[in-house]
Amino acid sequence: MDLLDVAVHVYDCDTPSTAFRSAAERLAARLPLRRAVWAEGYDVREQWPETAESYRELLEEARAAGSPRVVAGSGTDALLLPLGGEEGVVVLEGEPGAFGSAVEAGWERVAAALRRTAERDRRIRQAEEERDTLRLRAEESEALHVLGLAANRTLDPDEVLNLVARFTRTLLGAHYVTVNTTGPDGHIRTVAAVGLRAPNPDDDPFAARVVAAGKPLSAGGNDDAFQADAFPFHAGEGMRVGLGVPLSLFGETFGALVVGYRREYPLAPRDTRLALTLAGHAAVAISNARLHRELADRSRELERANEELRWSTQAKERFFASMSHELRTPLNAILGYQSLLLDGVAGEVEGQQLTFLERAHRATNNLLHLVNDVLDLSKLEAGKMELVVRPVSLRDVVEDAFATVQPFADRKGLRMHLPPLASIPALCTDADRLRQILVNLFSNAVKFTDAGEVRVTVTPPSPADEEAAEEPAHPRWMEIRVADTGPGIAPENRERIFHEFEQVIGPGTPGGTGLGLPISRKLARLLGGDLLVESEAGVGSTFILRLPDPAPAPGASA
Repeated sequence: MDLLDVAVHVYDCDTPSTAFRSAAERLAARLPLRRAVWAEGYDVREQWPETAESYRELLEEARAAGSPRVVAGSGTDALLLPLGGEEGVVVLEGEPGAFGSAVEAGWERVAAALRRTAERDRRIRQAEEERDTLRLRAEESEALHVLGLAANRTLDPDEVLNLVARFTRTLLGAHYVTVNTTGPDGHIRTVAAVGLRAPNPDDDPFAARVVAAGKPLSAGGNDDAFQADAFPFHAGEGMRVGLGVPLSLFGETFGALVVGYRREYPLAPRDTRLALTLAGHAAVAISNARLHRELADRSRELERANEELRWSTQAKERFFASMSHELRTPLNAILGYQSLLLDGVAGEVEGQQLTFLERAHRATNNLLHLVNDVLDLSKLEAGKMELVVRPVSLRDVVEDAFATVQPFADRKGLRMHLPPLASIPALCTDADRLRQILVNLFSNAVKFTDAGEVRVTVTPPSPADEEAAEEPAHPRWMEIRVADTGPGIAPENRERIFHEFEQVIGPGTPGGTGLGLPISRKLARLLGGDLLVESEAGVGSTFILRLPDPAPAPGASA
């Protein structure tokens, strides 16, 4: 029998069904063929004619056959053609002797042709499935991208959550979707929904179970632990199958996304993964809304605090302005009258009266200095300290400050040494503020030195400074050093002395307000320089005032 023609026609067919029918019909034209069956396992894939019946015994025997062979039966013969692999077997049944006593080699060609047709069809279907899967994933990615852009465009959580609900319904082919969040009281409430027949529920036990579990849960179907009838709201919505995934972010679960189907629907892992991705967008939207609300609350608090600060600053400025007039004016008057009494203008003051008057005069002076320090500090902190910068004879300023403090050193028996200053150049700076710094440094040196000397040196710019000064960013530096033989300052206290109201003094050492050095450093930096200290405990201290030259143009103010 010529079976090559049958095999060729099988190869020409597009599908396994047409190939099988073509082979059966061409064989029936050559053989007394009664019927043909193509089976995969015990399931019939194709049969000819359509009313043919398959026999389980023959299928079992055909599955066990490794190559084509003829099986004789009662009144019929059967040819078994195993196709191999996943393609199953073909059983041809005909009249006795229809297939001969020995199997011709051509039957292998027919079997191979059917197998390859089936394999080709399987590969085509797999490719189509992969194509459909890729297209679906592309559509999902595009939808998620659009959702992400929409979510980032607005801080309104209601708008974003409604978008999430609509996209979830479309991408998962659901009948309805709800987005549920946990309130401050722990109550689950629905904040967005699409496709519901009834109003949004006030409570959803299914969503509560998902939040409590912190993982995806399904309802309905034969294999699910939860049945839709257990949840009245969803049963009323006609749910047959449901899926709930948690809304989680950074380990915190604060809601659930519930997807409902009103028909039987085989949930796949893809559905759960996609629902989790969509739930992530909802979680980010809720988190952003919370952060925005907290930021708005904090902004309102900061506005209130700034308003209170502005009011306090204004009150402080009014207070210091009042203090400047109401305190300094009477203090200066008191000092004036005390000076008149001490000079004997109103008559001689002797004995204990003189002692009391001198003490009162010193106390009044100290009080005036304190008021002046507080006012200067407030101006510096508010940035309202004005400078009058002009060419100044540094020698005159240093010698004037030195002469002011010299009497206090003489009373303590201290030597104050100031070398000749004839070669010191002029300096552009504010003379009054420079004198204030120097008087404070000289006074401190005398105050905290019990024995020895206070040495003042003025160092003009070095040649290296002269060369660097040609560049605007590198001014020349003038240094005024005030060295004493006092108790010195421990390393851990060298910065503390420049803090307001900080005093580092030992027993029996006269104290102060703790404002002199902080004000002096602020003034030095306002003049474009700095105030530094070098000290060793038990040896003494050296305060170094650095001033730039050139300074700002004459007449400038800060």
